[in-house]
Amino acid sequence: MKRIGFMVLVWLLGTHAWAQSRVMTSSSDVRYMVTYEPATSLYTAWLIPNYNTPNANNPETDDRGATAQFSLKVPKAFVLTSVGDVRGVWDKTPYKLVPPAALVQTGAVDADWAYYIIGKSPQETNYGPFASGEPVALFTFKGNGGTPEQVQVLDTEDKFVQLAESKLALNVRSSFYSRSGQRATMSAHPLEQMNGVVSLSEVLKNKQAQLGIDPQSTQESVADLSVQAYPNPTTDLIEVKYFSAADQPGVRLELLDAQGNVKLANVLQAKTGFNTTRFVVSALPGGVYFVRGQVQGQRVTRKIVKL
Repeated sequence: MKRIGFMVLVWLLGTHAWAQSRVMTSSSDVRYMVTYEPATSLYTAWLIPNYNTPNANNPETDDRGATAQFSLKVPKAFVLTSVGDVRGVWDKTPYKLVPPAALVQTGAVDADWAYYIIGKSPQETNYGPFASGEPVALFTFKGNGGTPEQVQVLDTEDKFVQLAESKLALNVRSSFYSRSGQRATMSAHPLEQMNGVVSLSEVLKNKQAQLGIDPQSTQESVADLSVQAYPNPTTDLIEVKYFSAADQPGVRLELLDAQGNVKLANVLQAKTGFNTTRFVVSALPGGVYFVRGQVQGQRVTRKIVKL
């Protein structure tokens, strides 16, 4: 009975939001992302805002919202466990949707996949300050079955989304609503802000471009992109952004000269998401330097020219 009640709730709460999203979407949009940390076997669900706070709709430093849904597409054998809240209170025992055999037999959906629809409690959540393009962690989870690369956000264009709505009367779309989605007026209607799926590689490349950093290679890995040093060239300061998929104490970032000598070092108590530090290099002679750090056990170096 509990599971039947959950499915009815998904339909009742979801159909209205889905119908609205078909005609009214906000220009203050977000995208969803999933990452995996091998050292802890922990997945993290993120949103990436396409706007800053404060903004024209929300004069506050923080963004707040009551309604959100995060939908996952996973291998059929995958069993999701250990949902942990980061921002908001999320369903700890989300329902696993497996496509009905009748739909699978028609070839309309793939029998190899299943779906988890993870809803947030309706109490308003303080998501903290938003900076355009910078990931905000929502919750964590673990799971067994399949590979980490196969665990993904359910894309709104996935054929299962269309079939769930038309054949099962279920809203399985990811969604997000906050104060920044619409102006705060008595007549305002909440506008859907969820606008697609993005990978960590895309997020890091977009941040690199936003900071005006030229790629150092056409084959930069996620680990490479997780350490971003700028401006380049520089005269007195090197700013460093370090992306961490989980909280990490004692992350050491070093500045080396061309001979490999450590000239400066900073130790970060890295939080989940982007972390920022800087090196003051005004007293160092001009030349080539390297910012060095470790990401998921891999050593990363970024070349910087000091004028």
